[in-house]
Amino acid sequence: LDFGSLNIQVLRRYRQAFKLNVKARSSKDDLVLAASRHFTSHMVDEVDTIARFLYTVHSNKEKCASAGY
Repeated sequence: LDFGSLNIQVLRRYRQAFKLNVKARSSKDDLVLAASRHFTSHMVDEVDTIARFLYTVHSNKEKCASAGY
């Protein structure tokens, strides 16, 4: 994910949403660095994530079909 291509307002919202330890009026470069570090620090089990996604899609498909969508 290229945080450098994001608008500074988006980076500020990311900072707020994830309570990053950077000043509110930080430069775009500081926000990009903090967001990149935060994003890469999270480990994701890809197989588990895909399995949960498919389960959710399948479950919602059945709910939508029974509701007439």
